[in-house]
Amino acid sequence: MFGAKNSQKRSPRLLLGREDGSATIEFVLWLPIVILVLTLIVDASMLFMGRTQAISVLQDTNRLYSVGQFTGDASERLKKAQDYALARLRPMSASATAVTTENSRVVRTEATLETSEIAQIGFLGVFIDTTMFVAAEYRVEF
Repeated sequence: MFGAKNSQKRSPRLLLGREDGSATIEFVLWLPIVILVLTLIVDASMLFMGRTQAISVLQDTNRLYSVGQFTGDASERLKKAQDYALARLRPMSASATAVTTENSRVVRTEATLETSEIAQIGFLGVFIDTTMFVAAEYRVEF
């Protein structure tokens, strides 16, 4: 007959003593912690990748400046270098700023980027500074 088996007809007192669902409870308790750790890892990875890309842009800018790729007088070359760096940094961070200076035959480009625009999840931004500062220097060769 289609009925409940005798083993399924247990009193609530007997059900409270069973341990069949204990793994489910542990899973539910640990799941938010695992998701939090994975979220922090993704945010940190995005910030490190953004920093690496920004350093690469600044190094390219300084390298082009140092070999004379940007033409004109000193102020025009510095302006062109800043514009070059900003054109490549703005896709990563819309509020990025860049400043290029030359002192004692060394070109230095400094950039600031908002971490909230780089790390898409933004959970790590609660714990760290909201502005990322990146700088690179290169000796002028021309």
